[in-house]
Amino acid sequence: MKKIKRGIIVILLALIIFPSLSAQETEFNCVISNSEDWKDVYSSLHYANLLGVEGNFLVSTGHGNVILNEISKKKKVRVITSERQPYIFNYPPMIEDRGFAGADEITTDNANLELIRELPEINNFIIVDDSYGFSAMAVAPYATLTESWVFFSNERNIFEIDSILSRRNIEKIIIYGYVDQEVRETLSKYNPEIINNEDKFKDNIEITEKFIEIKPSKQIILTNGEFIETEIMKGKEPVLFTGRENVPEQIREYLKNSDIEVGVLIGNELVGAATNIRRSAGISVIVKFARGARSQAGGVAAVEGLDLFPLPTPYLELRLNSVKYNQVNSQLEVTYKSNSNIPAYFKGTITIISGEERSKVGDIDPIFIAPGDFKTISYSTNITKVQNLQAEVYTLYGQTSSALDRILQKRVNISLVNVIDRCDLSERDIKYVKYNKQKNSFIIKIKNSKDVDCWVDVELNNVIIGFTETILGTEGSTRIPKGKSKKIYIEEELTDDDLEKNPFVDLTTYSGERENSLVHVLKGRFPLKVEFLTTLAIISIILAIVIIILIIIFFIIKKREEEF
Repeated sequence: MKKIKRGIIVILLALIIFPSLSAQETEFNCVISNSEDWKDVYSSLHYANLLGVEGNFLVSTGHGNVILNEISKKKKVRVITSERQPYIFNYPPMIEDRGFAGADEITTDNANLELIRELPEINNFIIVDDSYGFSAMAVAPYATLTESWVFFSNERNIFEIDSILSRRNIEKIIIYGYVDQEVRETLSKYNPEIINNEDKFKDNIEITEKFIEIKPSKQIILTNGEFIETEIMKGKEPVLFTGRENVPEQIREYLKNSDIEVGVLIGNELVGAATNIRRSAGISVIVKFARGARSQAGGVAAVEGLDLFPLPTPYLELRLNSVKYNQVNSQLEVTYKSNSNIPAYFKGTITIISGEERSKVGDIDPIFIAPGDFKTISYSTNITKVQNLQAEVYTLYGQTSSALDRILQKRVNISLVNVIDRCDLSERDIKYVKYNKQKNSFIIKIKNSKDVDCWVDVELNNVIIGFTETILGTEGSTRIPKGKSKKIYIEEELTDDDLEKNPFVDLTTYSGERENSLVHVLKGRFPLKVEFLTTLAIISIILAIVIIILIIIFFIIKKREEEF
């Protein structure tokens, strides 16, 4: 009996002791992300911050050894490794060989959807689109401060996210920035707060204000939202976007009217914008652009760049193609070329220099330009002295009309031309504007009633897609021979709900005899007709029906002949 009692006591002690030993073995106080996918890196750092442990990430295979030089050997490290895109295979043994207290590894297929399972107490969530890295960076400090998990959503994974949310005791959900319509509709049952001003800088200010309401701060982090850095992710201060070159007016005015006194700039490429902030907003700026070297490479330790993980960002570049003065109609023609892979907006100020005389022309509102397109803006101006004409071009441009954060600045000679352009379209030349559901495209039929060949570029303004208004345009101009008609297509998928919201469309055409100088502008509002099938599809269906009828008739006749 005594032996049985002793046995029971031993078993009970084992049950008490061994779980605690097992828990000790899996404890960690440092996380290292081992992935080439930015979403894994972000999620791993955010996971570490929510747990209150140190977070790090690899930026290359060789970085695996270097980063260990800055981590205390007393740390127990958890490596979060991408199943498909790791920098280093079997990383934990390398860490242990360097004398660390311990190392374990989690392998994930999608860290963003999987790590949240290890945080069962998290009931606040922020939803961003997985295509916009800057949205994720804008919300990072607020997410850490409010213990909110950041989900990267799209129309494909939103049902899996919804499945995770449905098992939580939801306290608050914020949808930040642009997301797919299906995402908003799926999450509407949770009554989310929506932050979407169709302007990344206005959205950024709104989330910053929410941060400061909870944790007043006189210091902020300044960045451009194009990379991940550990200090940005920690949530000690809110993040404000500076823009790459020009400081957007929204940010400048916010800083002027706020209690913020110090900005910590992360990234030496942004020094110019930070200088503008200091001058225009009156705050002090500290630049964090390097760190002490972690690997000794000689007698003196070199300075080492910051660990920055790049985010996918759209390529944005505007080039000045030409500046011409047309003496026939006294117009200055300024032609831009977009080398961007996304639509952009620009707003120019041009100083005309004629000897000692100076005059200015410019744009009142930002102007849309499609990727890879040319855009000519004509300004009426009477220049009396045309010898040695020059132009100083100062043009702001950016991804949206209210976020012109880049600068094109150039001084060029003005070419003299004498051109009478006869390609001036009228509303009667626009035969129709349709949307074809089979092709998922707008179709604009235009007739060239002039006796010269014309080049035409088309824009559709204020088209409502989902919950936002947008501008759609052709990428490049279309040649329409004299006296002929041509259909111009703009591909864009619209739902039935979108089509109901757009019974009319605002059409803008740019036309001209020269492909890269479309100097005539026509604006009009047209009814939008909806086609379900293409003409070819309709003909094919009719032929198929005719063939079926003929086959039926054939069999009927054959059957009657057999009966007789």
